Formats: sequence, structure tokens, C-alpha cells
Amino acid sequence: MDLNTDILFAATPLAWGQEFRADIKPPLNLIYLASYLASKGFKTVVHDVISSRYSFEKTLELIRNHKPIFLGIPFYQATLNTATALCKAVKQILPETIILAGGAIASTSPESLLEYPEIDICVIGEGELTVEDLLNTWHKTGSDFFETVPGLMLKKHGSKITTPSRRHIENLDLLPFLDFKLIDIDWYFNYQSSVNMSQWLFLTTSRGCTAKCTYCATPVIWPGSMRRQSVKRLSEEILHQRKFFPEASFGFMDDSFFSDKNWLSEFFHAAKALKLRYCCIGRADHLTNGDVKCLAETGCIYVGLGIETGNQLRQKKLRKHLNLDKVRSAVTMLAAEKIFCKCFFMLGFPDEAPQEMLETINFAVELKKLGMDECNFFPVSVYPGTELAVNFSNNTNSSAIYRSSIDENHYAAEKINETTAEARLLRYANIPVGNVNKYFTTARILEIVKLAYKKVEIAEIVTLSELKQV
Repeated sequence: MDLNTDILFAATPLAWGQEFRADIKPPLNLIYLASYLASKGFKTVVHDVISSRYSFEKTLELIRNHKPIFLGIPFYQATLNTATALCKAVKQILPETIILAGGAIASTSPESLLEYPEIDICVIGEGELTVEDLLNTWHKTGSDFFETVPGLMLKKHGSKITTPSRRHIENLDLLPFLDFKLIDIDWYFNYQSSVNMSQWLFLTTSRGCTAKCTYCATPVIWPGSMRRQSVKRLSEEILHQRKFFPEASFGFMDDSFFSDKNWLSEFFHAAKALKLRYCCIGRADHLTNGDVKCLAETGCIYVGLGIETGNQLRQKKLRKHLNLDKVRSAVTMLAAEKIFCKCFFMLGFPDEAPQEMLETINFAVELKKLGMDECNFFPVSVYPGTELAVNFSNNTNSSAIYRSSIDENHYAAEKINETTAEARLLRYANIPVGNVNKYFTTARILEIVKLAYKKVEIAEIVTLSELKQV
């Protein structure tokens, strides 16, 4: 066991002691960051609680044994409580360890995280260059000079100091290949196998998004234009990973995979040569019939589409600006090519009336009839720092995890039909603490979500009276 590790990253679970809340994907953002720092020669450790199945106490023991100079913790809405609990406990046993907060909340609302006495520094935006700079500063000068490092908010003599902003990495080709050996990737392969999946590795080819949706943290974390790896660099990474994982398929986790048509055309050419099997996520209105045919011809088996709302005016209010007719066309084209299509929806925007929610649910029913294979409904959560959060209190800008009526101690994913509302809410567990919608409480929004799942599953239209009676 290496002592005095430069930095240990810990990915916390949704809830300590609830190991059943697994994920098919490892903590990808941490692996990118850790791979970069390891490539620069720093002693870097990633502790992934999900794959290790470590308890809170065992996680604390591991951190104590490593005695890291820095402890890096990602902060997201759903894991805020588990992350802060770990930080507090670490400070009690390792008071000299510097705790770095990263993730979405560190970028969108760093001042809120620094209210916790145990959190020392928030890394704002991309972490690679900033954390590298922090580590170099520590090794050269000690902690008194962190205010010289761009891209931070930190505590200094009782005050919160924001350092100058840091420019993003313009050329993503310069990032090293992901080192999946930093985690127990075999655990993920085994878990994927347990839910009837083959081996999947996940990558991102871009940062940022072409849209600036009001509810999304991406425009805050990655403002400006979207940046992409070149297809040549992506192909090199795929070939590199195949040396270690020759059977793996690849999941591309970009927000907007189809937006750059020149890049997409080049990717299709490379994917065909590589004999890829892959999945991706993007906007429905970016897909043409030619794109969908190329997806099918080059090994794409799954496409995820963020729809959010079935109301055209709400699309404008959210600044997503999806044309719903193009959504219908995209789903129809994907079904024709036998590409699995999953759509994502949101229910409970602040001023969203019952009739509008009805439109969204029934639009999902319509898409089911057109060939959509699966969908998810999310209760609207208000993320700090987003445009949607401006008029909301801090209580509303908080989330909790969904807790099942099922006996959690005996839960196993394979024992519940994964198409049920209960199973999906357990998997996607981010629930607002306060009431976001002016017409329904959060508790009733959850019941509407469950109704939506049931109706889509049987492709049956919901009536307004049904919705209001929930």
C-alpha cells in the first residue's frame, strides 16, 4: 500500500449500505481525471465504492491507509449527502489531508460546498490542468500559495477566494488514453453480464453541448462551443483499449454525438473499418435518414434521445428547441433500422400545468407506438447555478435519493422486472427535496411518473382526469 498518495479520488454511492444501487458504467469523469494525473507521474488512486462494495467504515480505513495529500470527491445532487459524510469523517482522522470538491455542484455552486467546514477547495470546470497545477504547487511551495492556481474557489484566512478562471483544454487529442486498470473494470463486466449485457467500455469524444438548456448544468461547467476529439485520436484509443479488452463494445457518452456532420461522416468511415459495436446519445433533430442508415451499417445498436417535453412551447422555454415532428421521424427511422431507441423525459417543471404533463406522457405513448423501445421519466430537479435555479430557494436546489417501498435489504435488480416504475426510479434516484412544481407536490409528481411508466409500457393514452386523480 502506497502511503502519502498524491491524490485519492473517491466515488461515493447513492447511499451507504445500499449496494444494490449499481450502475453499468464506472465513474467515467474520475477515470479521465485520474488517467491524466497518473500520466504526469503523480501517485493517483481511484476508489470506486460501487465496484469495491466497501462499506463506509472500510472506505474510511482505505483512505487512512493511503494518507493522501489530496482527497478528490465529485459532488452531484444525488450523492451530496454521502460525499459530505465521507469528507467530514476523513477530516477527523486525517486533518492535514486537503479535500477537493469537484463535479457539477463544485462548478455551479462552489460557495455552497465551502460552507461545509471540511471542504477546503472547489475545482471549477475541467479538472485536469487545475488539479495538476495544484499538485505541482503543493510539491514546490506548500499549501499557502493555492490562490495562485486558476480555476478554484478556496478558503483562506476565513474568507472564500475565487482565483482567475482557467481556459478549457482546446485540443482533446492531447488527453491520454483512459486507464481502466485504475478501477475494478472486471466487476463492471460481470455486472453487465448479470443484466444480460456484453462487455461495454464507455468513452466521451467531446466536451460541452450545442444546446444551452435552462435546466442543465453543462452550459455552466463547459461554457462556449463544443470541443471534439479527432476521429483519428478516437480510433487510436479504441485500438488501444482492444489490446486489453478485445471483446468490448463501446458506449459514447457525449451529450450531442450527431451535431458535427463532417466529424460524424469521418466517424462512420472509421467505425466501419474498426468493425465497431457501439451506442451513443444525441438530439433527435440532428438525425437524418442517411445518418440512421450509417448508424445501422457501422454497428450502432442503441441510441439515446433526450426529449424532455412533448409540449412545443415548453421546448422553446427550455431553450432545447426540439421540433417534435423531427422526434417522431427519428424514432421511426431508428425502429426501421432495428436500432434500440431509448428516450428521456422530464415531468414537473415549475410552471408546468397538468395538461402539459399529459402532453408529454402521451407523446411518449405515441413514440412507443412508433417504435421507441424504452424510456425514462425524471422528476424535474433544480440544479444550483443553472438558469432554472435563479428563482428557487436553496431547499429546492437540493435532492434526495428515491427510496423504494420494496424491502431494500433483499433487493436485487434481477428480481424486479426492470421495466417497472419502481425499478427505474431506484436506478435513477435523483428526487427534489422541495416542491418544484406549482400544481403538484414532489410526492404527487412521483406518482405521475409511475403512471407515465405504466401507460407507456402498455401504449395507452392517459386522460386528464386520470392524471389529476393520482
